[in-house]
Amino acid sequence: MKNHMIKLLAFLAAVVLAASALSACGVDPKVKQEDQATSDYKVKIDDEDQETEREGFYAYGKGKVDPIKIGDVTVNVKDFAVRSYELGFNMAQKKFDKPKDIPLEAAVQYAFIHVFFDDFYAINNKTVQYRSTEEAKIKEVLKTQFGTDDFDVTSSMLYNRDKKIFEMWIPSYGTNIYYNIDAVNVNSDQAEIITTFYNELDRKTLFGRATITVKIQDGKPVIYSLKAE
Repeated sequence: MKNHMIKLLAFLAAVVLAASALSACGVDPKVKQEDQATSDYKVKIDDEDQETEREGFYAYGKGKVDPIKIGDVTVNVKDFAVRSYELGFNMAQKKFDKPKDIPLEAAVQYAFIHVFFDDFYAINNKTVQYRSTEEAKIKEVLKTQFGTDDFDVTSSMLYNRDKKIFEMWIPSYGTNIYYNIDAVNVNSDQAEIITTFYNELDRKTLFGRATITVKIQDGKPVIYSLKAE
């Protein structure tokens, strides 16, 4: 009888300890585990109402972000809003009325970085990185982004004439970009994308504004002009 009581007390103690452990882990022992979670629950990162900061560097955009049509060409508005930030604030190009107005060094540096990175904001290296590339790659980016490669790129300070390559130490541009796309004005062959940038996710402090004009050339959208302040 005595042994039976000892075993019963030991069993009850184990039950209490198990319940305490489950409670500490945030699990209610009275509720089946499968009732507490559903396998099909997903966080919609791109949903404006659930926009949240994550580890690393991202572009957090709101406003008119759906792809638009210029004629028969689909244009991703978000991409060009981010390009306006890169040119207007990373590269300090506050105004150009056509691509050839961009200073050579700025154009080459911008193209050089885009040879290796899709977006400036995602460059998360902790120190500057040495990179090198060929003239054809620089011109390819200029042609893709601005619709012209009519720049005397080998006159740039980034060009090493002895090695016949472009060289650059790429700084850490990595940062979070917070913005609202305020308006997209479209006509038959171009779109004007007006974007406001902020210092924080809840968009209380103004960082700057940019208006970028995108034109269709050879069936593709290209950057034509910019004004940033």
